[in-house]
Amino acid sequence: MTQERQLAAIMFTDIEGYTALMQKDEANAVAIRARLRSTFETTIEAFNGKVIQYFGDGTLSTFRSTIDAVECAIELQVVFLSEPKIPVRIGIHVGDIIHTEDDIIGDAVNVAARIESCAIPGSILISDKVHDQTRNHTHIKSKFLDAYELKNVEEAIPLFAIANDSLIVPKAEDIKGKLKVHNNKSEQVKSKKRITILVGVLIALLLLIFLHFQFNHKSIEINDYSIAVLPFENLSTDDDAEIFRDGMTEDILTHLSKIKELHVISRTSVMRYKKTNKSIPLIAEELGVSLILEGSIRKYGNKLRVTAQLIDAKTDEHIWAENYDRTLTDIFDIQSELSKEIVSALEINITVEEETYLAQIPTKNVEAYKLFLQGRKEADKRNAKSLAKSIELYEKAIGLDPKYAEAYAEIANSIYLETYYSARNPGEASQLANDYLDEAIKINDKVSRIYSVRGLIYNIKGKHDEAKTSFERAIKLSPNDVTARHQFSTFYYYTQQYEAQLEQAEIAYKLDPLSFATANTYFTALMSNSKYEEAEALMKKIEKEDLGYNKFVINRSFFRLYMDQNKYNEAIEPLKKMVPKENVFNRFLGFCYTKVGDTLSTYRIIDSIHKNSSDREKSHQLAVVYSSLEMTDSVLYHLDTIRNKQTRTLKREYEDFFRYLKDDQRFINALHKHGIKLNNN
Repeated sequence: MTQERQLAAIMFTDIEGYTALMQKDEANAVAIRARLRSTFETTIEAFNGKVIQYFGDGTLSTFRSTIDAVECAIELQVVFLSEPKIPVRIGIHVGDIIHTEDDIIGDAVNVAARIESCAIPGSILISDKVHDQTRNHTHIKSKFLDAYELKNVEEAIPLFAIANDSLIVPKAEDIKGKLKVHNNKSEQVKSKKRITILVGVLIALLLLIFLHFQFNHKSIEINDYSIAVLPFENLSTDDDAEIFRDGMTEDILTHLSKIKELHVISRTSVMRYKKTNKSIPLIAEELGVSLILEGSIRKYGNKLRVTAQLIDAKTDEHIWAENYDRTLTDIFDIQSELSKEIVSALEINITVEEETYLAQIPTKNVEAYKLFLQGRKEADKRNAKSLAKSIELYEKAIGLDPKYAEAYAEIANSIYLETYYSARNPGEASQLANDYLDEAIKINDKVSRIYSVRGLIYNIKGKHDEAKTSFERAIKLSPNDVTARHQFSTFYYYTQQYEAQLEQAEIAYKLDPLSFATANTYFTALMSNSKYEEAEALMKKIEKEDLGYNKFVINRSFFRLYMDQNKYNEAIEPLKKMVPKENVFNRFLGFCYTKVGDTLSTYRIIDSIHKNSSDREKSHQLAVVYSSLEMTDSVLYHLDTIRNKQTRTLKREYEDFFRYLKDDQRFINALHKHGIKLNNN
């Protein structure tokens, strides 16, 4: 027997009090029903739906798109609430329907019917699965009512009311449809009779539906396996639910990052969409992906309900959806199962090794996991206090689960980051970090984070062979590890392998398009490869998006871009914005003024340097500005008084600012004094 499984949005409607109306005024009742059916025929078609069956005063319809179903319901209720009013109740659910040669089977049909029974005239009730698929569409407003136990439905289902203007939003206590009754015997008897009748009607109805139902199902063809895992919506009131919500989002993302065929946007970028009102297509466009995974998490004490749906962002159609009702201790299994089901839904062929990675569970201790998530949140703040706090939280997690490899790796990362943010001794930090990484490897040598952190340490220490091996291992374990890609690009910059630098930087940027750090690394790589047009376009895009990036750093990037091309006039504008914050950039501004023929402004800069620069900076700055004027005696005088701390900077700036003196022996001697030997070839 052939079967066809279809994911569909299912809508039930009926007219409240229709039987009584028929008894009281048959002609009016028939006219109302005719108006309802006429409205349905035109409206359902306009929203790409299909009326499966009219039965008495009600209808059953299906839609390929959940958004279409809800928009259609809103349009219908607006019509039915206008005079003369028709008291219509609408319920919508989404789920699998199995279409066979003899029948249509699906619990989703039963759930949709139960939801509709809970509605009141003028209202539209939807399940949590429908809400998950519409919550990012700002034109659809909704209000959470409560979780209800529906008859013949195992788990309680959270119900929402569509709250658009003109619609009726019932109060939670108004929900009195086909709910489970726990303590009234006579009501239970009546209820059983009603259910028996309803089941009989549904069976007959489903048989009729099969005879008339033709669903033009087209499989969605996926050519671009780029995906963003949006922050799951927190539908809980528990105090600690938020941290588990973030953990669910981030860990599913981490699982999927291990699949080579997938291009997975990093958590830094996706977390910007917490509580966003942006539509799925717009988010997908901003992140450059074709697939969106979204969902919700609801925590009731030790119980957990997770819903998830995978959406084709181009068509806004749902490819896959699932509910997970478990206990809190199963949260790790949910993450693994969900990741596997997404891979299966996309029909991606994965290796045995990748399948093993997806099955890995980092810890089974929920409290240790909670501490780990809190530690990661602190580490993301990137300051001395937060990094110290993150180490403390990771240590507590290890205390509860000494086999928590990921926690050891994150402690190592925070320890080494302290060399940047709290002046921790680099030698001591690298030794201690490596000790923690060694412990992590003993527990589980398949954790990508171990090798990206180790690669960073080796890179800074100049151990290039070891750094390369570490980064390659990290990327093999997790091809979408944006940290490893970012640091690998830096490695290639240090070793002057600029094409490889650009390759890794571009991958990192595509994985994390809303991070300024990855964008700046990509910009640097473009500059290293003299791809100035692309570099300028990138920086203008970043400036236009204005996502709270450091304006000073953006201006510095434009300055670098224009100076590299000897576009001195263009370089002046960003420099003028930088000088009030960093006086040391006066030397470049003076140099540019000279190059564009504005020597009056050059001398004003010289005067400003004399008045406002510290003794430590003054000689270096004046040497650069006098070089633009080719005032050699002044250049040599100030070079002679430069302190050794400026030697490295001076060496970098020689090509750009002192090239005209390359054959002057006095200049060569002055540089030799600072330990700089020129290569004039």
